[in-house]
Amino acid sequence: MIENKLDVRQHGALEGRSTTHGLMDMLHQWHKAVDEDQSVRTVFIDFAKAFDHVDHNIVITKLMEFGLPDAIIQWMRSFLRHWRQRVKLGDVVSDWLVMDAGMPQGSYLGPLMFITLVDSRQASCVTY
Repeated sequence: MIENKLDVRQHGALEGRSTTHGLMDMLHQWHKAVDEDQSVRTVFIDFAKAFDHVDHNIVITKLMEFGLPDAIIQWMRSFLRHWRQRVKLGDVVSDWLVMDAGMPQGSYLGPLMFITLVDSRQASCVTY
């Protein structure tokens, strides 16, 4: 549902696509530019703690902009609202902390929501 609305050059976290596809596409674009006597400039960005900085409001706004059914939007709101985490070190467990940003790591939705967030389309932030 979301995959066909994302930038076609998004290769990570999508079924049938991989970083290998991304590298091949990038190399193809570079070689094509060089063959056409154009210059190639590249910037690589590593988003530190990327999943910890996913803004729930922006993700919901982007899902709405993608025209997803309201049931999916409401389900995502429910999934993200009052998401909690705690830390366990040995036998010691911390108190629960309610998260207002970030995505549960190890979930299928985490990477999908992150690539939705960084998609090339612009979104305004709306509070829910």
